Amino acid sequence: MTRKIDVFTLHSITDVNTVNQFLKMHPQAKLSYVKGESDGALAIADYEDDEENDEVEVTEHD
Repeated sequence: MTRKIDVFTLHSITDVNTVNQFLKMHPQAKLSYVKGESDGALAIADYEDDEENDEVEVTEHD
Protein backbone atom coordinates (compact mmCIF):
# COMPACT_ATOMS: atom_id res chain seq x y z
CA MET A 1 0.00 0.00 0.00
CA THR A 2 1.03 3.59 -0.60
CA ARG A 3 0.61 6.22 2.09
CA LYS A 4 -0.61 9.45 0.52
CA ILE A 5 -1.18 12.98 1.73
CA ASP A 6 -3.37 15.38 -0.25
CA VAL A 7 -3.62 19.08 0.60
CA PHE A 8 -6.71 21.09 -0.36
CA THR A 9 -7.02 24.88 -0.17
CA LEU A 10 -10.42 25.97 1.12
CA HIS A 11 -11.60 29.40 0.01
CA SER A 12 -15.12 28.68 -1.27
CA ILE A 13 -17.96 26.19 -1.23
CA THR A 14 -16.52 24.72 -4.46
CA ASP A 15 -13.33 23.84 -2.58
CA VAL A 16 -15.36 22.22 0.21
CA ASN A 17 -17.29 20.22 -2.39
CA THR A 18 -13.96 19.00 -3.83
CA VAL A 19 -12.95 17.70 -0.39
CA ASN A 20 -16.35 16.02 0.02
CA GLN A 21 -15.93 14.34 -3.37
CA PHE A 22 -12.47 13.15 -2.31
CA LEU A 23 -13.93 11.68 0.89
CA LYS A 24 -16.48 9.69 -1.11
CA MET A 25 -13.59 8.06 -2.98
CA HIS A 26 -11.41 7.65 0.15
CA PRO A 27 -13.72 7.30 3.19
CA GLN A 28 -10.84 5.99 5.34
CA ALA A 29 -8.90 9.27 4.98
CA LYS A 30 -8.05 11.18 8.14
CA LEU A 31 -8.57 14.92 7.73
CA SER A 32 -6.77 17.74 9.52
CA TYR A 33 -7.56 21.42 9.07
CA VAL A 34 -5.19 24.35 9.34
CA LYS A 35 -6.34 27.98 9.36
CA GLY A 36 -4.56 30.02 6.72
CA GLU A 37 -3.23 33.56 7.05
CA SER A 38 -6.15 34.92 5.02
CA ASP A 39 -9.80 33.89 5.33
CA GLY A 40 -9.09 30.46 3.82
CA ALA A 41 -7.89 27.19 5.32
CA LEU A 42 -6.09 24.01 4.32
CA ALA A 43 -7.53 20.51 4.57
CA ILE A 44 -4.87 17.81 4.85
CA ALA A 45 -5.97 14.27 3.99
CA ASP A 46 -3.84 11.34 5.13
CA TYR A 47 -4.82 7.98 3.63
CA GLU A 48 -3.58 4.68 2.21
CA ASP A 49 -3.97 3.78 -1.44
CA ASP A 50 -4.33 0.21 -2.73
CA GLU A 51 -0.98 0.21 -4.52
CA GLU A 52 1.63 -2.36 -3.48
CA ASN A 53 4.63 -0.14 -2.61
CA ASP A 54 5.20 1.74 0.66
CA GLU A 55 6.04 5.21 -0.65
CA VAL A 56 4.69 8.52 0.58
CA GLU A 57 3.19 10.75 -2.08
CA VAL A 58 2.08 14.35 -1.49
CA THR A 59 -0.41 16.04 -3.79
CA GLU A 60 -1.66 19.64 -3.52
CA HIS A 61 -5.06 20.69 -4.87
CA ASP A 62 -5.88 24.34 -5.63
